[in-house]
Amino acid sequence: MTTPTTSKQLSLQDAVALSVQNFQRGEFNAVVYLSDQILAKLPAHAVALQLKGLAAYRLGQTEVALASLREAVKAAPKDAEICANAVETFRQAGETEEAIQIGEAGLAQGSPTVTLIANLGIAHYDAGDLDRAKELHHTALEHAPRHLASLNNLGSIARDEKDPDTAVSYYRRALEVQPENAETLANLATLYIEIDNLAEAQSTLASLFSVDPNHAEGLRCQGRIHLARSELDAAERAFQRAIQQSPEELRNYTGMSQVMVEKNQPELARRMAAKALECDGTSDLALHQMGVAVSKLGSSQETAAWYHKALEQTPDFTPSLQGLAQLALEDGESETARTYFERALEIEPEDTSALVGLSRVSKIKSEDDAVFQALEAVLPEASEMSVQRQVAYRFAMGDIYDGLKRYDEAFTQYAEAARLKRGTISYDADAYDRKVDEIIATFTPAFIDSLRAYANPSLRPMFVLGMPRSGTTMTETILASHSTVSGAGELGDLQHLFGMEGQGGFPANLRTMTPAQIAERLTAYLQKLATVDPDSAHVTDKMPANFHMLGVIHALFPNAKVIHTRRSAMDICLSCFTRHFDRSQLQSYDLVEQGRFFLGYQRLMAHWEKVLPEGAYLTVDYESMVADPEVNIRAMLAHCDLPWEEACLNFHQTKRRVKTASITQVRQPIYRSSVEKWRRYEAYLGPLMDVLGIEASQ
Repeated sequence: MTTPTTSKQLSLQDAVALSVQNFQRGEFNAVVYLSDQILAKLPAHAVALQLKGLAAYRLGQTEVALASLREAVKAAPKDAEICANAVETFRQAGETEEAIQIGEAGLAQGSPTVTLIANLGIAHYDAGDLDRAKELHHTALEHAPRHLASLNNLGSIARDEKDPDTAVSYYRRALEVQPENAETLANLATLYIEIDNLAEAQSTLASLFSVDPNHAEGLRCQGRIHLARSELDAAERAFQRAIQQSPEELRNYTGMSQVMVEKNQPELARRMAAKALECDGTSDLALHQMGVAVSKLGSSQETAAWYHKALEQTPDFTPSLQGLAQLALEDGESETARTYFERALEIEPEDTSALVGLSRVSKIKSEDDAVFQALEAVLPEASEMSVQRQVAYRFAMGDIYDGLKRYDEAFTQYAEAARLKRGTISYDADAYDRKVDEIIATFTPAFIDSLRAYANPSLRPMFVLGMPRSGTTMTETILASHSTVSGAGELGDLQHLFGMEGQGGFPANLRTMTPAQIAERLTAYLQKLATVDPDSAHVTDKMPANFHMLGVIHALFPNAKVIHTRRSAMDICLSCFTRHFDRSQLQSYDLVEQGRFFLGYQRLMAHWEKVLPEGAYLTVDYESMVADPEVNIRAMLAHCDLPWEEACLNFHQTKRRVKTASITQVRQPIYRSSVEKWRRYEAYLGPLMDVLGIEASQ
């Protein structure tokens, strides 16, 4: 501890001056020592009380600090500087109510400083009284038009009031005052992310990182940008750095949890959400994110419980209301879903996502439908929405127009939604073609034979694979309607365990894996299936992209039954192009890239047909299935060594959770209206037809 020289007696004036100097140098222990010496003789010395309080707070002695500042304000109630410092310290300590009481009392004494007015405004902002906060900050700006704290806080108020243009204006004015102010730059970057202006957000972050490369809020923003662009490895690194810089900030952990959700690593997502709850167990955001993470582990009841806990903290927390609505849709409870969407819409009538949800609850069949009219009324202003919201809105409008047979308008909406979505993601069609080449070159008959030595004989796994939108969900639901089969939905575990997800190590890594490593991965996969339903003899994994892994599946799970679903190239590619996928399927937002992906799939399936023995998998054509369901269902059950059960024919009546883009279709009996649906849009599909080598109709 630094203490003042004691060789001579300091005057009161010198002691105060020395205390101020020590405070400015950060010698807070010395400040407390000197202040105590002054207060021993003059217990009501306001400046000494203030200095002791401010220094003690920086030393982490919060109770001592607040007690001293209370006495300082009592000793000098008209001293605006002491009052302003007390307000800010109490606010930072989380004693917002007392900060406001001190500040309002100080204002009532007359002649307040701009700092007192602004600090009180920030305290009212923290308390949620935005009107009083705005009033105070505008008053501060009347006295000092370039007051940085008030400009910054007015930007944050406008942001909270969902007025991004005004928020940007205030943040920009603040940066004119101090271009390198890290807090304002971080606030502006956060705002740009919220309105999905990722380019401006990235530019703002470049300015922030030039000032502070390790700014925790900036790193979190960088993680969010990478996440929005599906750059998951980069997002993980950014959030990890944010956690290192600010380990007490729960939003770092909720962001990392969401990355793990997107990477299909639900257990890691759950752990990160648990870390967020350790920071604040009452946070609606952390509680909600735990629900999101748990939902990927397959427990809809536990997921709902977390969403309800978030709503107990914040009854109008719309993400959890919409989360409950989504759960109800997945469980086939359409009226419950409607109720939650309607509640969310009541709370945020400007939020089109609840209207989009309502449009999914029941198919809009008439232009007189109130939900349709409300959604269409927004169309002229759609371009002003954030990109993320606009994408969801336009895909929904495309579906509605398609259902109303207004096909030109439907394609206009689909195409704009896809264009916007493509602008937010990173996808390399050339890299995908190279990956397909690598898989084909690696999986020779000899290499497949070499893998068989490590096979696991389990009968539990069943795989449904093929292109997305080829009928995988319908096929899995048919199988899961059998009394001995449970449906797990789309599991990314196999791809994760063997390194396919990152498009990096697979398939070359298989050549260097030891028998123990392979056995460990197979065991981990089977343990995952056991968590889905430990009592079922068979569990289906209907991850469509497992068609990349068919050589692995055949060699390492020789007793697993595999169904490959196949559908018309044009119908598949159009269906993918017109869907808004939660994650992955990055190729689907460009017709040419989607066509190239389909050709890669075709090349792989042709390769598997050559190198795998007959009967390794059963191919079921979508068109054949909808034309003659019973014949195809009997063939599937026979291939899987399952006895016939009538429930499989009536699969649409099966009560099970469905989480894919086919969430509503599988609740209906088989229908044929999607066969050759692409011809409705043929005039717009020239680029796709060129890639696939399909001639236009005459």
